[in-house]
Amino acid sequence: MRTATIRLSALLCLCLTGCATIQTMFQRKDPLPPTEWSADAQPTLEQITSGINRNSQLIRNFTTENASITVPGGVFPLQSRLTFDRPKRLRIQGSASSVSGREFDFGSNDLLFWLWMRRNTAKEMWYCRHDQYPISPVRSTIPIDPDWLVEALGVVEFKPTDQHYGPTRLSDGNWEIVSHCQTPSGQYIKRTVVDSKNGGIVRQELYTPQNEVVALAEAKDLRYDRGTGIRYAKRIEVRCQGMDGTMMLDLGSPSFNTSASLDSSQFVMPSYEGYRVVDLCGPEILQRSGMVMPPQTPMPIIPEASIQTVIR
Repeated sequence: MRTATIRLSALLCLCLTGCATIQTMFQRKDPLPPTEWSADAQPTLEQITSGINRNSQLIRNFTTENASITVPGGVFPLQSRLTFDRPKRLRIQGSASSVSGREFDFGSNDLLFWLWMRRNTAKEMWYCRHDQYPISPVRSTIPIDPDWLVEALGVVEFKPTDQHYGPTRLSDGNWEIVSHCQTPSGQYIKRTVVDSKNGGIVRQELYTPQNEVVALAEAKDLRYDRGTGIRYAKRIEVRCQGMDGTMMLDLGSPSFNTSASLDSSQFVMPSYEGYRVVDLCGPEILQRSGMVMPPQTPMPIIPEASIQTVIR
């Protein structure tokens, strides 16, 4: 498997939510409520972080049938179905058109995540355990962290175990908070920009301990779901380490919290006929890349019931 193939697949995976369709262009747009703080006074760190945390906690799950994605160099947007369920359950399935077959499948459950693409010339479906990916050397060349995908979609939590600084007023009038986040792969720096008028997140930037940009996510169309009181970004621009250009994600018309919990069977790793399942953090991939994986606990045996029927 060539590095270029891996990076292209990672690029598509990170963007599976994209462009506006005719149906969503004319949907009603409820105005965003104002912030909880006065526009004439500087908000406190606690006011901003608690407001964002409360909004994220309102999001138990959501599903959108008309999401789409525009990737750098792409001629047409790719149509996608996106489903999210706390804490790590995410499924994105897409096709080039409504009549074509499935082209990609990215998913995440409580144990692992996977990536399948029909046009993968290696005829492989890749997966990796959540607890191995943060410390794997593969992460530097395959930026498909499900946790970052969830945050880019707006499910953001300011953890009390991290260090947060600010807010600082920016030249555009918005507020910036800088967070030092402790992760298994080291302390990362995150910059979060919050709209001064409605308190929604408009930009997220993630940096390595060496101050290298890992990922950027920018909200272009903040929306408000009146039924649940949830603020969310309809369109998101994403740039990530190892990618060329910008990806546009559009959530279409998401439905929030339609049930207490979504059907867990849709977050089970599938099996596709003719495609070999390969562990991204396993010895085969690491040997191809000339990398060495630190010693880890053995992979739990996945019950056959947790693997879906082969998809042809």
